[in-house]
Amino acid sequence: MRPLIEEQLNKKMDEIVSFCFNGNRIADRGMSVLGVKFVMNKTESLLHERLAHLYPQLADRVSSYQAARNCMTVYGVTMEDSTDYESPLEFFARMVDYMIDLEFLVGEAIELAEGDCVSKAFLYTFLTDLIPVTNQCLLLVDKAEKYDGNWMAFDRGIESFIILPE
Repeated sequence: MRPLIEEQLNKKMDEIVSFCFNGNRIADRGMSVLGVKFVMNKTESLLHERLAHLYPQLADRVSSYQAARNCMTVYGVTMEDSTDYESPLEFFARMVDYMIDLEFLVGEAIELAEGDCVSKAFLYTFLTDLIPVTNQCLLLVDKAEKYDGNWMAFDRGIESFIILPE
């Protein structure tokens, strides 16, 4: 049976999958820095599952859709990340930038899905589902700015500004 996603769009979906796995790498590294360098164990513990482990799940949603449309997924190389953040705020800001880039990448795929209403509907839903994740990252930046470098107080209060579900 022939694939039901046009080749160029399927390649863009492959990019989304790879980008999500890179998001996992960025977030996992950030969690390591938060937990070890900044001794923000509570923050690391609460965010790790909700944020870092969310990205492979997002990738799996895309690859499952590709399979359901008789298309194979090509998994790109995952980047190395040895970033040493000067502050948790720097990491949180990187996550906002990452989410904006992910939203843009999904938007490019939506444009490529021009005549493929099924893929376009899937991608619009996927994009909409990213809104709470971007919102969480924005909230972390906003709170980090308000805590003005008092990372131990931030860590103590983290539960009150985690909006992603477990």
